[in-house]
Parts: sequence; C-alpha cells; structure tokens
Amino acid sequence: MSEPASARLRARLQALGARREPLADFGIALGLALVTLLSRWPYRARMLYNWDAVQFALALREFDVAKHQPHPPGYLLYVLLGRLLNAWLGDPTFVYVGLAMLFSAATTFVVFWLGKRLYDRVTAAAAAALLAVSPLFWFYGSVGLTYAGEAFAASLVAWYAYGALKGDPRALYLGALTLGLMGGMRQSVLVLLFPLWMGCALLGVRSLPRLITAGGVLIASVLSWLLPMVWLTGGMAVYARASAQLYGSVVLSTSVLGGSLEITLAQARYLAESVMVGLGPLSLALLALPFSVRGRGRRRETWFLLVWIVPPAAFYTLVHFGQAGYVLTLLPALVLLLSRALVDTVAAGAERLRRPNWRWALTTAVLVPMLLINTSFFVSARPAPREFEHRSGDAWRWRARDEFHDWIMSRTVAALREHEAVIRTYVDTIRAVYDPSDTVLVTEIGNPRSYPWLRHAMFYLAEYPMYQLRVGEPPRGFYAPQSAVTMILTPGDSITLPREVRRLVWFVDHWDPTLPRPPGLLEIQLPYGRYLYVLPLGRTPAEHAGYTFARDCTLGGRLRPPCEASPQDPVLRAAGRRGAAAPPSEASTPENRAAGRAPAAPRTSEASTRKLAPAKPTLEPRSRHADFPSAGS
Repeated sequence: MSEPASARLRARLQALGARREPLADFGIALGLALVTLLSRWPYRARMLYNWDAVQFALALREFDVAKHQPHPPGYLLYVLLGRLLNAWLGDPTFVYVGLAMLFSAATTFVVFWLGKRLYDRVTAAAAAALLAVSPLFWFYGSVGLTYAGEAFAASLVAWYAYGALKGDPRALYLGALTLGLMGGMRQSVLVLLFPLWMGCALLGVRSLPRLITAGGVLIASVLSWLLPMVWLTGGMAVYARASAQLYGSVVLSTSVLGGSLEITLAQARYLAESVMVGLGPLSLALLALPFSVRGRGRRRETWFLLVWIVPPAAFYTLVHFGQAGYVLTLLPALVLLLSRALVDTVAAGAERLRRPNWRWALTTAVLVPMLLINTSFFVSARPAPREFEHRSGDAWRWRARDEFHDWIMSRTVAALREHEAVIRTYVDTIRAVYDPSDTVLVTEIGNPRSYPWLRHAMFYLAEYPMYQLRVGEPPRGFYAPQSAVTMILTPGDSITLPREVRRLVWFVDHWDPTLPRPPGLLEIQLPYGRYLYVLPLGRTPAEHAGYTFARDCTLGGRLRPPCEASPQDPVLRAAGRRGAAAPPSEASTPENRAAGRAPAAPRTSEASTRKLAPAKPTLEPRSRHADFPSAGS
C-alpha cells in the first residue's frame, strides 16, 4: 500500500474513532447511572427515615407550609413530583425513595459528563464511579429525602455554569432556567449555587443585554413556583410567619448571629466528619491536590470547582448544618477535584516508571480497592451499642464516641435497618395493645435521651390523639396536631384530655434522666433497647415536667362520675396491679423519682447486646436543642 493510501486509511480510522467516541462516553455514563440505580434497590428504606421525610409524606395528603407539611421554605416542585408518582404508586415511602434513587442515578450521569468536559474520560469515569459508591451518597439515595435531588441539581447547574464560563450564551440561559427551577425543588440550591452561576456568567458572557435576559429568566423561573407556593400556604403573611418561626427556632441558634463559638466549631466538625464519610479513602487524595493544581495547568477548572465548594461549606459552618445530607451540595465537586488529583498522581507514577501506557492499569489498580472499601463500609459496617448510664472518665472521649456514632457509623445499611426496626416496634406494639379511643400518645422535644418521634406518630399512628411536649429549658409549650393549624407551640402547661382517655403512652426512646417519674408510671421494655412508658390516669390530674394532664369530667356544669382507670386496663393487667399500679423498674421508686435518676440499663447477654440499638436513633444529635428538629432548610 502506497504511503498516501496508508495516510488516508489512518485518517479515516481516526475520523471513525472520533465519531464513535461520544457513543462510548454515553455508554460509560449510562452504565454507571444504571449501576447506581440498581445498587440502591436492595438497600432502599422501607419506612420514612426521619422528621423531614415524614413531613414530605404528610404533604402528599395536605400541602401546608404553616403546618410544616413540608417545612419552610416549601419544596413545592419536589412535593409535586411526589404527588405525580404517588397517584400511580400509592405509597409515600416508596415514592420519595424512588425519587432519591432516580436522582442518584442522574447525578452520576451528569458528573461523568462534567468530569469529561473539565478534564478527560479517565477522570470522569473515576469520579462518577467513586461518587456512586460513596457511603453518604449511597445512603441518601436510599432514603426518602431531598438530598440526592440536591446533588443532581447542583451538578446540572454546574454543567451549565461551566458552559457560560466558556462564553456559550445558550448555556447561560439554560443555567438560569435550571437554577430557578431547581430552587423550587430545594431552595438551598438557589442560594448556594448562585455565586457559581453568577461568577461564570460575568466572566464568560461579557454582554450586558444577555446578562439582563438571563437574570429575567432566573426571576421568572423562581416566581413560577414561589407565587403558587405562597398562595397555597395562605398568603405572604402566613408564609413569612412560618419561615420566621423556623428560622428563629432552628437556624438562628446555630448561626454566628445567634449561636456561640462552640456551636460554630461543632458544625465545622460535623461537616468535616460528613465529608470524610462521603469521600472515604478518596480523602487521601487531598495530599496530592497541591501537586495536581501546580503541575498540570488546570487552574481554571480548579477555581471553578472551588467556587462551587466554598459557599456551601462556609454556610454550613457559619449558619446551619442540620443533617449530613447537606454535604451532597458540594460532594460532586469534591469528588471531581480529588479524582483529578488521584489520576494525576497515578500518571506521574507511570511516567516515573517509564511506562506511560500503564496509566489505565495503574488507575484501575488504585481505584478498585477504593470502590470496595466504600461498598464494604456502607453494606457491612455496624454501629456499636452506646453506653449512657455509666460514663466514667473524660467527657471529651464520650463526646467523640457520640459524634463518631451519630455522624459516621449511622450512614450504613445496618444503621438504617435498625432504625426502621425501632419504628416498627413502637408502631406495632402501641397499635396491638392500646385502643386509640382511650389512649393519648406523648412525644417530647428536648429530651436528651430520645429522638422527637412526633412526626412518625402522626403518620403511622394517625388514629391516636397525641401531644408533643417541650421539656428542659423554659418556656413550656405543647403541640397537638389533631387541632393545630400551624407548627407553633401552644404556650402553657395545662392540657385537658377527653373524659374517655384512660392512659398516657410516652413514645420516647428513654425517659429523660433529669425529670422525676410520675407516680404509677409503668416502664415496658421493648426490643432494641427501647421502652414504652405508660401512665394510667385516675381521679387526680397527672403531672410531668411541669405539665398537668387533667381529664374533662364535667358536662353542662355538672360533675360526671369520677374519672379513674378501669381494672380492665391492659396495662394494669400486664403489671399485675402491684400495689397502686407501682411501676416495676428500680428508677420508679419514690427515692429515685425524688432524685431524678434514670433507670439502670438492662443487663443483656453479649449476643443480645450486639442487637441493641443506641439509646437514640441514628440521627443528628443537635435537633433536641431547638424548638423543632433540624429541618432541611
């Protein structure tokens, strides 16, 4: 074959390869997305995970931001997606878990293409694969919360922002539309990704008319969901009042404006611990990052990713960091940045070995163990039981153990299954033993030994009347969802119960050890180290934590027959009616009630201890310090 013919053949083969390259990239991206989707299915949540997840489920029945269904700022488009799916599936838990799974797969798809655009195919594939098996990303892609959607929204906005940085006006307008609409799904995306979009628009598209047009698109897309949401809430005054109440009770106390330096430092620790769970062994690539930035001439891409990372990190440190899922706003950028540092380090090693063709093999050899470590941690790691009763030694050691449990070990399959088993145990026990016609449920906020279970009670035990009490620091107040029109606590300490009520049942993990127990309180041990606390009601009002529960025994100004517990009460039968329904636990004796001591932990065998859940579900610990649990605002 002549040399000109050979050159033409090589040119044709190169052209054919260039045409097939996008198809190969699409196949890799789609394959990674499908693997992400399928990997979530076996480990998906079967029950609503936490307070926020229940509020989204309640919003499928009634959208009311004033009732925190969902909580402010509203998430209208996310709830709309949920309603569309729920009309077909009829299962709120599966609806929101399904959305999280789909958003996880979509995020992996977008991150691959963004990595290809910023760097190359090797970096893109490494970043997408490492993100797919990130324990934090995997966990929030398996529960019915918005954080996987936030990762997708942030990645898609970043894709268009980088296009605008390169001067593409079409990317500028699509980025403005995406940013505005994704804000309707999760408003934090609008706030935290706006600096990235705006900076790229100003640097890349230096045309004032186009910038003004893009600003108009952004405003119009925001108004398309904001105005209907305000209208559905009952007007701007109601919406502003609900938002201000949540800000004052949750956000202000954790921000630099209203919180202490200790809280700020704690949030920085929680953020760092959550990032560590999200990155896994990829965290080691931080050591190679300076070399990668200096040696490979990728300063624009590095600055782009840093502008994506820094605003959310600063906000979560200085303002509010309520759940580890917040990290998913910036996790795709971190994975891209560190994956590039990893690939550069491997390439440098191949060059030092004078084997540049080994780059793919060496990259795979480094990547596979990381993927296996992340997968093993999420699938196999188990949180250890926590000790609350006998804490001797340095306080900082116990605090470190608590944080390790709450912020690291709780993002695993075992922790999720244990948490669901705890919820199911409470729901099944209460429903099997106690009649909703004569039982009132009590939940608590401010109890350091318990998660506030109000929302789960509202969803899974909706037939029961219930009250949430604020215990601990004053002022006192309670919330009765059966009669409330907002989530604002009713001030006061006197609660009038219907005459038919024969018992109070506390839906709490453990009794608050700082509070004395009411006379006659029964303690019923449940699996997973939990308890039910039951108080039969008699003629006299019951008192607890400064609150008074009294049955309404009057009718038309005349006294009814005395209100007292029936001897047929199943609680009294279970207790054998010892004395005056004396509680069986040691801590319920008069001496311990007067001293406010907590019950001693039950002695269990080593085998059963491994099965016990911690005294508090594997959720973020700071929610007990506010009027309401930490919301994903």
